[in-house]
Amino acid sequence: MPALIPPITPIEFFHYLQRCIPPTGWRNKIVVANSGGPDSTALLYLLTAVVKLRKASQFSSQPHENYALNAPPSSSHRFPRVVASVHVNHNLQDAATSMQETALRTAKRLGIPHLLESIPWGKSPYPCRQDVDEKIAREARYSRLFHAMQVVNANAIAFAHHADDQVETAIMRMSQGSGIRGLAAMRPVRRWGMGNKENGYYAFGVPGMRSWLIRPLLPVSKDRILATCEHYQLEYVIDPTNFQPDLTFRNEVRQVLSGKASTLQPKTNLQPSAKPMIIEPYVEQLRAMTPNTHPADQLREAVRLFGIRLEEVDAQVTNILYRARVKSPPSTLLLRGPTLEEVADDEIRTALIRRCLRYVSHGPWGAVWSEAGGDRTSLRRIADHLWPATSVPLAQMPVDPQTGAHEDPRRTFTAAAGVIVYPVTINVRLGTIVRRGCMQGRTDEVPGWIFARAPPHTKAQSLNVEAHGLLDVTQELLRARALGKPTYTALYDYRFAVHFNITSPGGFIENEVLSKKNSVMIIPDTKWVLPQVVVSAGPEDSTCVGKFLWQLPGWKDSCRRPAKHQSWVAMEFVRKIGAI
Repeated sequence: MPALIPPITPIEFFHYLQRCIPPTGWRNKIVVANSGGPDSTALLYLLTAVVKLRKASQFSSQPHENYALNAPPSSSHRFPRVVASVHVNHNLQDAATSMQETALRTAKRLGIPHLLESIPWGKSPYPCRQDVDEKIAREARYSRLFHAMQVVNANAIAFAHHADDQVETAIMRMSQGSGIRGLAAMRPVRRWGMGNKENGYYAFGVPGMRSWLIRPLLPVSKDRILATCEHYQLEYVIDPTNFQPDLTFRNEVRQVLSGKASTLQPKTNLQPSAKPMIIEPYVEQLRAMTPNTHPADQLREAVRLFGIRLEEVDAQVTNILYRARVKSPPSTLLLRGPTLEEVADDEIRTALIRRCLRYVSHGPWGAVWSEAGGDRTSLRRIADHLWPATSVPLAQMPVDPQTGAHEDPRRTFTAAAGVIVYPVTINVRLGTIVRRGCMQGRTDEVPGWIFARAPPHTKAQSLNVEAHGLLDVTQELLRARALGKPTYTALYDYRFAVHFNITSPGGFIENEVLSKKNSVMIIPDTKWVLPQVVVSAGPEDSTCVGKFLWQLPGWKDSCRRPAKHQSWVAMEFVRKIGAI
């Protein structure tokens, strides 16, 4: 007789949820992506049950038997009080209507708000239905989910990916040559990301950096999710395209892992994926990692171990950056050389490089391009610069008789992701960079590296204006004003949020833009490519109305005076140095 598979209880789910708390904390509302399938149905039920239990325990004289649910609603124990369901109808398959109706019925049964988002294929900026493939469908779905988050005013959305999805993701990434970051598959919590401004429906900008995607069910197997649905008598629909291997690579992996051949060929408008790949060797590699685990659990356990290792690497990188970092101009990263020299593990070196590039790059946050594309060759080349195989300490290098400083053999190099790395000497007492090469006998100088955004292109006329670091926001400001919005925020260079106060005193837009037909541009300023707002009447006629103001004594271009209309503009650097 087969062993009984236990359902997930709300108390157990609460502990999974604790691993998904966004670093910025919860807001009052949280959204669940509800497809109508068993995974999202179970997730929606469990999250709603936990919220209700927590509410009841806070207002009841009888505390709940699980102490965690009794936490008072203080700032340190904030917890969502409203769960909202969101269903996205792709309108790409016959089962779409059935899934939509099932998602609605579940939300009604649970007594929670429900939003329906449909994708308007063929209406700008969405492509026509016949051009839709897996990537386009996924990005369009994300765009509608993000829109729903903004409507609900939630900072987090829960996805129902589970442990078996983790295995599929790990195998897909193994086939693409991924390292530990890929093999650990999906994180329990991560930033939503910026998307891409060139894709009109997949551009999330600054709000994407303040929004979170959580996956509380990653520790749970699919069979336990099905058992949960059965135990609580939850209605759901099975997506008939899930086992069509010709549609997606994930479906192909899923079919191999299940050992089943698909007999269903439901009607769908999705374009087929690329030619099949052989994945059995990757499955065996994962099994070989956990020989003492029951065969049914080997793959999930192997991926779980990768996840633990990634957390360890992330923690060590965070610690190294904390010890190595020296304050530097906005959007740059200045690191002490001696602290970096302590890093000997290749995995940690690679993770450290990726973290530094992502922080400084002008590529979209969340895009692999901003981390050197994850390319091993590029990352190894950067590591060879930072940790050369044969290096002589600067203190042992010859002394230049003219400067009295030890010669510095290091060279400036272009890393990747639009980042340049400069070798420098750091005066640790003053927190400044002084010259190349440490002075003989000085104990307060150490070698270091500063990561900075590469200068924008100035000669390649074929590139768009943003490649030159130029951003015209005139039409966006006028559009925001016409809609009665008090502010408008532009994402400059994927690094800075530039906030415009449209209702500022003096009628700036009326006087400078409408009356004089001027343009409002954001252009690069200083060698660090900081944003500067100018009002331009022509190529040779522009006036600065806002600068990025920063204070760091001893650094050039620091502590500058505000521009004449500085109160009209506020700026902030939006990229983060953390692991997620």
